[in-house]
Amino acid sequence: MMHMPQDSSRRKRTAIILLSPGIKSHIGPHRLYVNMAERYSKDGYVVLRFDFHGLADSEGDVEETFVADIYGSIEQGRYVDDVLAAMDYLENEQGIGRIVLGGLCGGAITGLIAGSFDSRVVGLIGLGIPVINASTPMNQSKYMTAGQAASLRSSYFEKLRDVSAWKRFFSFKSDYRIIWRILFKKSAPSSVQPAGISPAPDCGTKQAVENSLNDSNVNMLFPQAFHKMVSSSRRLLLIFSEMDRLYWEFNEKFWQPYMQIYQDKMSFIDVRILKNANHIISSPDSQKEMLDWTSGWLEENHS
Repeated sequence: MMHMPQDSSRRKRTAIILLSPGIKSHIGPHRLYVNMAERYSKDGYVVLRFDFHGLADSEGDVEETFVADIYGSIEQGRYVDDVLAAMDYLENEQGIGRIVLGGLCGGAITGLIAGSFDSRVVGLIGLGIPVINASTPMNQSKYMTAGQAASLRSSYFEKLRDVSAWKRFFSFKSDYRIIWRILFKKSAPSSVQPAGISPAPDCGTKQAVENSLNDSNVNMLFPQAFHKMVSSSRRLLLIFSEMDRLYWEFNEKFWQPYMQIYQDKMSFIDVRILKNANHIISSPDSQKEMLDWTSGWLEENHS
């Protein structure tokens, strides 16, 4: 679906491509992508929405049996070639060679990896971008961040008076490792708050940090693509929902160790937190705030 500016005289030199989230279609959850495209086209941008091969209205096959394996392959760049083809199409049909990629979750990480390969990408709008490997068999209790555990702890204490919660606890269907981790894992430092990003310790070089992350479940393509984008002065707007575990994973597993490395590039990195929002930004108020943020960011950096 191609959205053209209503006023051709206001057409921008930059186009926007919205990339499908995970195995969802170009419509997005709760018509998120439709609302985004309509907003940006009113602002003067040509906006393209499309389905990756094998998904929704596009031809092709998906051979994986498990959804987690599809997500894992997306995080490894499964649909990057589709994005490059879409950029070729926009350049050939609309004469636009400056592209901002945008997307939720799998669409965000696809855009980041694609942008690291192609200089036509001048920016990324990443909503709830994942930093871990979805398909890696993992012990969730082992990799749960301190901030995520602290956030969940209060909700667990509220369930102490819930009879149904106790019935489930004694049914042996609960993951007791996760419960133990939530209740007894040390809280995150007081500087780690959902409303912002805490400062990083003195962590040395980028290579030293990557070596330390290799022992975690971090998707190493993320820091590599992030570095390529930022070091070449492309702008990143990363928006996370406060109620989404992906925020804690980004903050504690990537941003805190890496922040100091990018002190001289902070003008290209914009990280924001949507208060009281869920992963798919289904609340109309949260969606409006996100649209206002992204529209303002586009006007400031790519108008």
